[in-house]
Amino acid sequence: MTRQIATRIERLEQAREVRAARFILWSDSDEPDAVPERVELCGLSHEECLDLLAEPEVLQ
Repeated sequence: MTRQIATRIERLEQAREVRAARFILWSDSDEPDAVPERVELCGLSHEECLDLLAEPEVLQ
């Protein structure tokens, strides 16, 4: 019974993270057998990220 509850909690947490789109699984393409890493997303759009990279402080 405890294992079923733990499994259910884990599935609910995974579903919540997917809905929130806060995490992705990332794998290095140079190593096809590498275990994917869980990476937290920053929440910025692509354009916002590009704007930040164009800031003068970043370019120095």
